[in-house]
Amino acid sequence: MLQLEIGQFSHPGRKRPHNEDWLGTFQPEDPVRLSRKGRLFLVADGMGGHRSGELASRHAVDSIIRTYVDDPTADPGRSLRRAIERANAALYAQTAGEEGRDRWGTTVVAAVIRGEELWIANVGDSRAYLLRDGQLHQLSRDHSLAAEVGIPDKENWVGRHVITRALGLKPEVEVDLFAPLKLRIGDRVLLCSDGLTTPLGDDEIRAIAGRGAPQAAAEALIQAANRRGGPDNISVILIAVTGREKSRADDLTSLLFHPASWQALAADLWNKGGSRRALLIAAVLLLALAVIVLGFIVGLLIW
Repeated sequence: MLQLEIGQFSHPGRKRPHNEDWLGTFQPEDPVRLSRKGRLFLVADGMGGHRSGELASRHAVDSIIRTYVDDPTADPGRSLRRAIERANAALYAQTAGEEGRDRWGTTVVAAVIRGEELWIANVGDSRAYLLRDGQLHQLSRDHSLAAEVGIPDKENWVGRHVITRALGLKPEVEVDLFAPLKLRIGDRVLLCSDGLTTPLGDDEIRAIAGRGAPQAAAEALIQAANRRGGPDNISVILIAVTGREKSRADDLTSLLFHPASWQALAADLWNKGGSRRALLIAAVLLLALAVIVLGFIVGLLIW
């Protein structure tokens, strides 16, 4: 299991009176659930004005997390796609009939990290990036008029902010899900709303996102966007892969093949009868040793 360090920050920017973005994370402490579902991270950018946009992004994030956690599918990609599709249907049904409903929606970009694998899904123009070996790679695909007609998003033209796909606007939505990527120690994964990518170029994002601790880097990204005018709400989740956690299998191997570990265990057992944990470990080790000896004897007999 990879060790992750998380930084996250959201800000209304300098031009908007309210923040319609919403962040969400699911990081289970239960090791069984963690090994099965992994960790989930979400950034949503609401549309439709203060009340509509904020509610849309918050409800979408909450719905995706609940559905993803409860989904029995063992495949994180399938669970993630299903969760986003259900969030879209729920948001569309919830806002049906309300005045201005056709303008009530939200983008979403999601990342699941399970073991060493990363899944990305998105609807809209909120983005996912991978920072690896000093290079910044966009993992998501923008669903915007600018992307569809091939116009750079930094060009100042009337249609550059038009979204062609979002949650809550139609009964069904197409979710882009990208094949899992194997993460490495030193990688950084960035999820962000377009409030970051509109004022800042990729080179600027790469330089800031790669410096310092993830929380400090996340805040520095938003500060840089605000220095460029902060034209929209700005939200960032920055995930740094810092190492690997020691597994239970590693602990068992260490006990089996390192005499010092046996000595420490013996001392623990001798001290007032030992702890329950030490007794359990001793039983497991004895069982493992018995299996090894039995396998050796059977091998000799067959030979």
